[in-house]
Amino acid sequence: MFSVIILFVILGLLFAVESSTSISRKSGYVIKNPASGFIFQSSLSLVSRALIFMFMPMLGYLSDKDNLTNDYKSILFMYLFIPFFLFLVYLFRYKLEGLYGVLLLRISESGNYFKKAKDSYSVSVIPGNQFKRFKKLYLIVFVAYVPYYISWSLIIILLDKYNESRGLILGLSSVFNGINTIIITTIVDPKLAQLGKYNNLITRVYNDLILVRVFIGLISFLALGIIILIIS
Repeated sequence: MFSVIILFVILGLLFAVESSTSISRKSGYVIKNPASGFIFQSSLSLVSRALIFMFMPMLGYLSDKDNLTNDYKSILFMYLFIPFFLFLVYLFRYKLEGLYGVLLLRISESGNYFKKAKDSYSVSVIPGNQFKRFKKLYLIVFVAYVPYYISWSLIIILLDKYNESRGLILGLSSVFNGINTIIITTIVDPKLAQLGKYNNLITRVYNDLILVRVFIGLISFLALGIIILIIS
């Protein structure tokens, strides 16, 4: 059971790092160097990959040992680590923005994360939101991420129920990740690129997307609960 808890902690941290890429992009626009935000996002992607490299071998090992929990309600409870870490990103979004902003200034001025920047970063506290104006865009983000967030818990459940097919089941992670990537890169990112022409607007949208991720985590929790109720 403790090993499965560790799996969900890793997942929570993974999704939190992914969520914070919105802060990275926003910080790039604040310093009027959007490219730096995208470059730092690549650095954050390396962190998320390191976490998934920890997650997948551990999940495979537990599956080979047939040591995954068959108490699906406990999986639902452990899933709460995901919205919890997402909420922490939202709660401390301005502190993270301050940190990311300093790093972006450094690479903008010297091309080095470790050399102190001459300028100081001013955190952009944005009142209001753009939920009504861009509800269709945010809905697409929901559609892209809810199945992706649920998929890992479903994979754990499927590995317990059909352990003899674990190779196929572990391969499903690539399918869910691929669907998410296609939606984000072909629909969401092009729209964000268009909005990038309006500096004040794009920073508001990126601020909204952090909260949208929290809502996605909570909706995914409810959806997973319904699925578990059906299969139990």
